[in-house]
Amino acid sequence: MKLILLTSLFFIFICPSLVTAEELFSVSSKNKGISEFDYIVTEVKREKGYSVLSIPKFQERSAAASRWMMCAYNELAMLRNANMWAAIYTDDSGDKVTVVFPDSNSISDPAFDNVDLLDTQPRIMPTEALKAFCGF
Repeated sequence: MKLILLTSLFFIFICPSLVTAEELFSVSSKNKGISEFDYIVTEVKREKGYSVLSIPKFQERSAAASRWMMCAYNELAMLRNANMWAAIYTDDSGDKVTVVFPDSNSISDPAFDNVDLLDTQPRIMPTEALKAFCGF
């Protein structure tokens, strides 16, 4: 009887949240068919207006890997229905990159209010402009 009750409670309270929960974004260069480098971009935190990504070995990236990562940020922006994005990182920020999704091309946009800019002036990129470059 207890098992039936627990199972019922699981389906009533837990399952609906599992079905409606959004999965965090993750993309692998290898799974995209790229063999010259191997990076995985994983969203570790999602907030209104920005996401924090983990990219192991980010500081060791090549120019080609940087371009691929820009496409990963653009793909995430498209999934978030954002028209613009900006990546925030420094040479000392380790493997974490914050991607902000502003509604304007201004650093004063409210999307940046709860984000540490790391004393940088991030470049705001239009999602639409990178679609063709990234093959979307």
